[in-house]
Amino acid sequence: MSRISYSRDEEVVQRMRPEPMTETEAKAQDLIDDVEFEIFKHKMHMIGLEGKETTMKLGASSAMRFGDVAFGIFTAQGDLAVCATGIYHHAVLGQIPIKYIVKHWVNEPSVGVKDGDSFFYNDPYYAGVHNADMGLAVPVFHEGRLICFIGAAVHTGECGGSEPGGTVTAAKSKYDEGMLIPPIKIGENYQLKEDLLNMFAAMNRDPRTMILDIKARLAATRISQRRVLDVVEEKGADFVIGGLRKVLTMTGEAAKRKISLLNDGIYRQPRFLDTLGEDNGLLKIDVTVIKKGDKITLNLENSSPMLMDKPANSYYQGIIGLAMVYFCGWLFHDMPTNNGLLEAIDWKFPDGSFINAKGDVATSIGPLVQITFTHGMFQCGARMTYSTMAERSVASWFSGFSIPTFGGLNQYGEPVADITPEINATGCGARSDMDGVDAAGAFFATMADCSDVETTESDKPFLYGFRNYFNGSYGHGKFRGGAGLGYGLTVHDTNFLLLGSHGGGSKFPTTQGLFGGYGLPSLFVRKVRSSNFKALLSESNVTLPRSLSHVYDGTSPEEGTVEYGNISAVVSPAQDGDTMYSFVGGGAGFGDALEREPDSIMKDLINGMVSPWAAKNIYYVVYDEDNMRLDREATEQARAEKRRGRIASAKPYDEFVAEWEKQSPPAEILTYYGQYPHPGTKALEA
Repeated sequence: MSRISYSRDEEVVQRMRPEPMTETEAKAQDLIDDVEFEIFKHKMHMIGLEGKETTMKLGASSAMRFGDVAFGIFTAQGDLAVCATGIYHHAVLGQIPIKYIVKHWVNEPSVGVKDGDSFFYNDPYYAGVHNADMGLAVPVFHEGRLICFIGAAVHTGECGGSEPGGTVTAAKSKYDEGMLIPPIKIGENYQLKEDLLNMFAAMNRDPRTMILDIKARLAATRISQRRVLDVVEEKGADFVIGGLRKVLTMTGEAAKRKISLLNDGIYRQPRFLDTLGEDNGLLKIDVTVIKKGDKITLNLENSSPMLMDKPANSYYQGIIGLAMVYFCGWLFHDMPTNNGLLEAIDWKFPDGSFINAKGDVATSIGPLVQITFTHGMFQCGARMTYSTMAERSVASWFSGFSIPTFGGLNQYGEPVADITPEINATGCGARSDMDGVDAAGAFFATMADCSDVETTESDKPFLYGFRNYFNGSYGHGKFRGGAGLGYGLTVHDTNFLLLGSHGGGSKFPTTQGLFGGYGLPSLFVRKVRSSNFKALLSESNVTLPRSLSHVYDGTSPEEGTVEYGNISAVVSPAQDGDTMYSFVGGGAGFGDALEREPDSIMKDLINGMVSPWAAKNIYYVVYDEDNMRLDREATEQARAEKRRGRIASAKPYDEFVAEWEKQSPPAEILTYYGQYPHPGTKALEA
């Protein structure tokens, strides 16, 4: 056991950028002309895309079936060269487990890396996110020579933690969070090890789904392995090895060129998270983006300290992964997705901060921490690109989670633990020339899908009362954000179910507007216990709510014990017929709402996409409620009066700052914040 110390490898997780070019890779560059390279690059991407689609078709968990998949081809050293993904942050994080395999297992006699092997991993220290995100990778050999690796990373809905559904809201350390598997060999000679699968099944509330997901990953990687070997047979091993390296090199150079076109500057956006897990509390991520020459530096000093007994922590590599959601999907959208992009990115993380977790702290709701950072990244990026690439300057999509989590027995008496897929139907942000798209997807998984309700109902213990656009979910503005979905769930045919929810933004909204646009409203959950919903449904009662607006307008006939709570909630017992209502956020608004075209507002009113209250009190539109005719003159007068009121309420900047700095949140929610207002965490000097 030459290099194993039975502790976490702190060195390998620092190797986010491409490894040094090998002598073989360097010599192979002369074998590749530009035309052949373009054909090779396209073919590799098609191989990856087939692998991604195969994973989705064969998987069992909600996230795998609906596109929360990153499928990649990695160099023999572990760098991601080619990626087909619905979720960018898994893309660049998938290299760390493979670099671990290369470092620790290739030359380890008791393990080894051979043709026909397969490796599994879910330790968030190496995968960067949380325990529910699991991956599998296989080496590709040709005539005994290691050519590359192929891997698939996907969120599986259950990981055996102290709460079901993949997130442990009340976790106090990593030992509460379930399976914690560093890269381990689970297959040899093209066969999975049944003893290890049996062990995994024993750790999990929903063993069938987990094992099917593992086999789906493996089947997809084996198909891609055959496709890659076809290319090796045609072009030669050195060509493929050199081609993968050239993709990385070309990507890094292109990223630097594009950054050099942007104006130098410093862009700041502090962001705040309002939950510690099961408790309320305020945490700060201080995002500073520095653009100079052909490099972007992320400085996150002055973020809140690490939480020693709460799950709202993230490893630094998870933050980098979520930064790549912006870079891959927005700034570098026209480049290959691989870790060559990181040649153009530097970072500076404070020591002892909750965004740079160490030791045994819990990270179960780490994704929520990471997307809080990403919202700051999007806000900075929009300002950074506006003057040179205005079409890339977009208001933020919903930068939070609103996810029902559950576990128990489904309507067939079978074990089940997972999440529902509505998070993949959030609204996208508005831009300088158009509204955001309604139910566009998730900003971190723009190629993912929320499925149809019948598919979810077929094997999950729920009936949907409704699932449709919610006109109170987005940010207003000159151009409004796209609407998210409102949904109503009813527990169906089981009395053995735990139901909770995962997310943030019940106290401090998750998503701000851009250039004067409105942010999103706060999220919350309504539950009705001992509800009469199913009795009313059996009577075909036509007044049952058909949208969230109907739930709250006083016309719903539903009765029962009503509870309201935070979107971040530990699971609790639910009975057949209990109902749950919430929504996933829409996109943020762009520009001043008083500049929105009145005709656009009238269209939204007629289509139910804006409430009458918002039309009157945010957009200041005057219209006849009976015939829905716009009064343009009265509208202009109302808007002019509002503008005069704004000017009258203004005060000098210095006076505003002096008053603002005297204010502070209540002491009880600053327990974990650090020194207010600047937590004071600093990066260690190299």
